[in-house]
Amino acid sequence: MKKTVGELVNEQALAAGYSPVFGKGLISPMNEAFETMRELSDKLQEPMKSVAVIAKSLQPQLDAIEKMKLPEIGNLSNLMIGPVIPESLRDEDGEFYIPPITRPVQEVRIVNPEVLNQPAPQEIPQQNTVSYPLPTGAVWESLTVKFLDGHIVKVSYVGMESKKFDFKDMGFINMKTMKPDKKWELLRAIADNGGALTMSGWNREFGRNVKYELNEGLKRFFQMEENPIPHYNKRQGYRTIFVLHSDQ
Repeated sequence: MKKTVGELVNEQALAAGYSPVFGKGLISPMNEAFETMRELSDKLQEPMKSVAVIAKSLQPQLDAIEKMKLPEIGNLSNLMIGPVIPESLRDEDGEFYIPPITRPVQEVRIVNPEVLNQPAPQEIPQQNTVSYPLPTGAVWESLTVKFLDGHIVKVSYVGMESKKFDFKDMGFINMKTMKPDKKWELLRAIADNGGALTMSGWNREFGRNVKYELNEGLKRFFQMEENPIPHYNKRQGYRTIFVLHSDQ
């Protein structure tokens, strides 16, 4: 009996060691994996359609964003860096200064009963409103201020009674330490240097703000409008227009 071509091929494969069981065991799992992938692809068809619809609806916005361009800045040197400093925050030299805080601190009422039963803290004395107003038409050149010690000065003006004042009377007090503030120290430094403070005797703690505030305090105390300490002079430094003597 003659054998078919398929039977002959099968016999040759068996003779070469081919096992039908092995082939079936390999092909069957592969078919199952392909079938699972096909089912998963079918399930993803609807979500993918939804994603495509959303992407299509966003396309106009994406096109508009892509066409957006930043405005040309040009030469950076022409740009204004920082806000303009108003004239009210410049001293007589045209420099920026920080004005002193003169408003009183608002009273705070404590409502905690335990705190209310405690003794009241000692009140900090406020600056006195003492002044030595000069007469109408007065000039700084006719005023003399002499330090008697580190805290007291004697003030004299032509035709007026001489009086003594301390740093608190003139408003030059550090409310935290209750000691003379930087403005008083600057006035004393000018006096100790013969009425004119140059760079050789300059203290780094004396900035433009201190000099400006000293001018303002002296004008307020003597009720004058002109600054008693003019602009810095390279030869004489800061010199008072009025006569200023040290206690040394």
